[in-house]
Amino acid sequence: MSSDPEDGDDTPFPDCPTCGEPVAFVVATGPSTGTVEPCGCSLPPALLTPDRED
Repeated sequence: MSSDPEDGDDTPFPDCPTCGEPVAFVVATGPSTGTVEPCGCSLPPALLTPDRED
């Protein structure tokens, strides 16, 4: 599943880099470990940190 609006999917959530499902939130279990929900895939939380332009 993709969150790219050109694909017709209008979800505001990023895709899990492991399985491609939308990620609602990340649970950080340590400085470099975490789980993405609702899919449950394990990955470092920094992989889903959005690039911000403030």
